[in-house]
Amino acid sequence: MTSDEPEQTRVDAEAPEQEPDEKATNPWAVASDDPTSARPPRWLVFGSAAFAAAAFVVAVVFGIMWWAASSGDNADIASSREDAVRVAGQAVTAFTEVDHENLDEYFNRQKSMATEDFKAQITEAEQTYRKAIADAGTKVVSTVQDVAVDELNEREGKATALATVSTQVTRGEEQGTKTLRLEVQLIRVDDNGEQVWKVAQVGDVPVAATSQ
Repeated sequence: MTSDEPEQTRVDAEAPEQEPDEKATNPWAVASDDPTSARPPRWLVFGSAAFAAAAFVVAVVFGIMWWAASSGDNADIASSREDAVRVAGQAVTAFTEVDHENLDEYFNRQKSMATEDFKAQITEAEQTYRKAIADAGTKVVSTVQDVAVDELNEREGKATALATVSTQVTRGEEQGTKTLRLEVQLIRVDDNGEQVWKVAQVGDVPVAATSQ
């Protein structure tokens, strides 16, 4: 063996140990500065989280707005229904309760609640009814038992209410009681800048035709 061989051996032994390539031992490892990395950059991760949070906030806000609008609509309908029930109940009393000694109040009460068209009909028939009521000496005391809205069209401003009323009728020496079922048709009109229900018609509840 020559003197050069041991020297070569020492050089090999003293050579620094190389770190293993991380990619070779872990195929999924990538350098943080590798632009071709399959892993999304950190800014994109944070951006996606922020977008998701913003989308959630928008969904919540619009959900609350929808719920508020829906609740507002329901409240308006409920209020309109209550007003229709109140006016229909007053109309039933106005059109069924009469005292032959105070017919002016009877007809004025009806006209104050009626639409213009219905008011014209009342005025046209007033003299005929005045004479009939006065001649018979009629007095009627009414007790409204129940009123309910059967149909309500909030958009068109129309409503139909059904009412049950008990009447105590006196004609001279004769007395009796009678229960009536009435249909009251209402139309919403402008009255000095205020939207109010007016009576368009009052009559007996239509009887459904029975099959023969």
